[in-house]
Amino acid sequence: MEPFVTDATAPSEWLIDAADPLLTADRLARIGDARRPDRLAWNTFRTLALWNTDAWIPALLETTCGEGGRLAALEWAGAQVVPWGAGLDAGAVCDVVCDVVLDGPEAYVVVACALVANPPGGGTAIRAAAMAALDGSVHDAREAGLVVVSPQGWTGEQLRHAAAVELRDGRLASDLLEGAMGTVTWADLGRLAADLAEEGAPDTIPEAQVRELIRQMGPLAGASGA
Repeated sequence: MEPFVTDATAPSEWLIDAADPLLTADRLARIGDARRPDRLAWNTFRTLALWNTDAWIPALLETTCGEGGRLAALEWAGAQVVPWGAGLDAGAVCDVVCDVVLDGPEAYVVVACALVANPPGGGTAIRAAAMAALDGSVHDAREAGLVVVSPQGWTGEQLRHAAAVELRDGRLASDLLEGAMGTVTWADLGRLAADLAEEGAPDTIPEAQVRELIRQMGPLAGASGA
């Protein structure tokens, strides 16, 4: 994947390819809005997708859901990394989070990316992401997972509370996702990308791209939910 710039006056859009079929006019407008998480979510996960998914997705899931979790142990080779794959950009929560789907042969994980730790309406957004994860996992009877990316991360209790949606059979979404949901900070995602770049072959790993990604994440290190 080559880096693209759609506007010479907007260097922070360094990885945006306007010809990508995922980038509709509405999504390009969202990426161009620095108040929304779409640009950073796109740049982060398009960068991570340069590596084999069976290497970095298990590492991400161990970081978020804990070592020994059931999701990290599943097969992730050939998984698709799909920004806006859960369709949350079409709903009322689209200003709060940007979703990225990790669509694997044995699991379907929705990653909800936010620019602030506790955004207004964040609970509603996480509930929508949890339901999208369960709905997506129904296909091929796969495992479901939920990951939240924010500047400071969410506590396990916050996640369980947000995902405590009662389903038609009386069970709670949070119960079905127990052990398969977690949180990670943007800074930790940057470190994951840096580690991958350091371990990879110099001629194939885009170290400059990773450095630029980490630079973009920098302002979020001290961000708050205010």
